[in-house]
Amino acid sequence: MTNRERFRAAMAFEPTDRPCHIEHGFWPETYDRWQAEALPADVRYPPFAYLGESPDLYDYFGVTRYAYLLPGQYYLPEFEPDVLEDTDTTVTVRDGRGVTMRRRKSGASIPQYLDYPVKCRRDYECVRERLQPRLVERYPADFDRIAAAMRANESVVVCTHMDGFFAYPRELMGVERLLYTFYDDPDLIRDMLDDRCEFYMAVYERAIRETRPDFAFLWEDCCFANGPLISPSLFRELLMPAYRRLIGYLRGMGVPWVIVDSDGDVLDLVPLWMECGVTGLLPFEVKAGMDVRRIGQAFPTLQIIGGIDKHALERGVDAIDAELDRVLPTMLARGGYAAALDHWVQPEIPLGHFGHYARRVAAYPMQGVSP
Repeated sequence: MTNRERFRAAMAFEPTDRPCHIEHGFWPETYDRWQAEALPADVRYPPFAYLGESPDLYDYFGVTRYAYLLPGQYYLPEFEPDVLEDTDTTVTVRDGRGVTMRRRKSGASIPQYLDYPVKCRRDYECVRERLQPRLVERYPADFDRIAAAMRANESVVVCTHMDGFFAYPRELMGVERLLYTFYDDPDLIRDMLDDRCEFYMAVYERAIRETRPDFAFLWEDCCFANGPLISPSLFRELLMPAYRRLIGYLRGMGVPWVIVDSDGDVLDLVPLWMECGVTGLLPFEVKAGMDVRRIGQAFPTLQIIGGIDKHALERGVDAIDAELDRVLPTMLARGGYAAALDHWVQPEIPLGHFGHYARRVAAYPMQGVSP
């Protein structure tokens, strides 16, 4: 089977020749570390849209990857980037999305987000024109070539990539402001999500028509370690109408599956997502209590990607083998599952450990597995 055939069969709860193994991504710092650990010099860092030009980390390890369709989603024109403060240890910048953030100079870390361009309806009206579809400007000039290459490449899984209906307003407002706005001005949230639905239906029609994606990928990250950042009742009231509308459009365009990406404890929202028409979820963070064996049993038709503890790969081959033996027998017997870590591959994982993990997944027996 090709990677794409294996993914499609796995997500359809059909037999595969070996486990479907797909990873969400590799941090650039991981690649830097592995270059110092004898990674061959011709293996490159994975580009966002893989067209098969030369071997990258996915090719090297024999792991399936997503090929994302991502027409420009935010401001046109973008804000003028600016450096606001530069000290010995940090730099404070305003980026092209108008977000002000402070970054450490010492290396990889999450920035400190200080300000966002939208705080109220008046701010949103000021930037609304920059968020219109304007299709010619949002597609690369060589999109025909890109689409044909993605469509023909059986080593990848092609998917649209959209920010979901929590993630999108958060990118405009920041988490804290968004959470207040759910209560203070729910009509503004509804207007923003209506506009976003119109945007997606206008912008993605060409991408879907020309690439025939395997699924739609919705990035949300609306949960943390102890549960959702939005209550189920607010999700139903404010987000569900937009979800239903978008998923109806995607199904009408022939996209078979919709898979949501959210870190944290997603359990309270799973039934609501499924009610909207979402067919699968990823990455199921183990530290947030997400046990894919239990979730798979509770939701037998849910497509599941991930749920393998990334920290096991830091500890060595015995820990890796134990983690795979914990997860894979149950999930491979259930079906509807693709093996993956519960987040991107972080720089604490040695090259040799990841190589062992990838080989073990590929060779894991499909016969004789039992829950």
